[in-house]
Amino acid sequence: MKWKTKLLRWAVCGMAALCPFAAMAAVVGPSDPEVMQAVVTSDLSTIRMIQSDDTGTLLFSDSPEYAEKDGILYSDQVQGPCRLYFYHVNETNSPKKIVVIAYNTTAQPVQVALKRMQYSQPSSQYYTVGKELSLLYYEAERTVNQVTVPAYDYALLGERLNTVKVRPDELFSGIIDVDLPEKMFVSAIIMPYEADPLQFVKTVQVLPSDSSRLRGTFQGINRSLRTVLPYDVNDGIGLIKIADGLMDPFLEGTDVLENRPSENTGNYGLDYTIQLATRGKEPIHLYFNTQGGAYAGVLALRYNDTQKIVEIPRDSSQYNLGEGDAYGMQYIDTFPAGGTVTMRLMPPGAANLPVRLILVPDHQEKKIIADIVQQRQEEAAALARAKAAQMAGTTTVPQAKTDTGKKKRLLLGDWQ
Repeated sequence: MKWKTKLLRWAVCGMAALCPFAAMAAVVGPSDPEVMQAVVTSDLSTIRMIQSDDTGTLLFSDSPEYAEKDGILYSDQVQGPCRLYFYHVNETNSPKKIVVIAYNTTAQPVQVALKRMQYSQPSSQYYTVGKELSLLYYEAERTVNQVTVPAYDYALLGERLNTVKVRPDELFSGIIDVDLPEKMFVSAIIMPYEADPLQFVKTVQVLPSDSSRLRGTFQGINRSLRTVLPYDVNDGIGLIKIADGLMDPFLEGTDVLENRPSENTGNYGLDYTIQLATRGKEPIHLYFNTQGGAYAGVLALRYNDTQKIVEIPRDSSQYNLGEGDAYGMQYIDTFPAGGTVTMRLMPPGAANLPVRLILVPDHQEKKIIADIVQQRQEEAAALARAKAAQMAGTTTVPQAKTDTGKKKRLLLGDWQ
């Protein structure tokens, strides 16, 4: 019937007019989930990086991760620039504290330069602890305090650690950066909260590592990576992989307490400086891909006159990014090509490695967005036709052209 045909046409046109097609492109941006999934499943080319020699000595204390009794968590005799990174859970049934103590083996007092001391608040939310510590590390102003370690005696490195109460089942993590003019022992120790550290340390026993054996002394507190050749926007979507053990090797060292080789699988406590030289005349969009699984930390950026620290995940209500999803993605920032961008990150405790930094030239980003907008417009138009058909009372209801298999994969994060 003619009136039904007219009604159907009127309804289709009316529904189509109500669909915000023109506004769709405006609301689809770099942080749209479908854009990020399209990026991470695109063809990616590795950006070649060159690594300078790692400097300084890292004492990494993460084993036993769950400390069931008092004792020395890790200790070694070191000299020069040194970082002690500790990460432990109080697995006892009483309040504890974790302190860092230096022992002077010489006949003269030694002045130790305490360059940095950061620690997170103890918590049962493990990813929150790692993220908070990373944020503090890059936000805090660097200061130098002198600590005197008497001859043949002990001294606390970081008085404030002596005041932090770690309750049962809470994780506590911290970073101490020092410069030691002489060889001396530096130790991380867990003890009763009320105990005097300088007396307790004289009788304390060494704790054995757990099955992860993730502790030791490693050459390297800082790692510098820089591009072999500038990244060109005409080279396509590029990636930089961090802490995969292959392209970016793990630190190899020794657990001196158990006299065995040790590997820092994940390079926890290693401060990365990544210098990315770029070439081109269009914006570049930067993404963070948690390829190893759940991750919480920060990425610091500097380019032109811009400096910023981006939290990962950005949403404070989100516990971590990428749990159970090797394609977990977060949009970080957009910067102009043609200069050098400096990025810094430190793999935090509890986070899973490796991670990837993904760079997308603006022309490819726009193509991805245009494809998504077109698909959404087609689906909206199909839905409008279906609703119009229902309003007109027709028995034939057009179906939206959707790829249900693709949508299922998107929801499950199971893109191949």
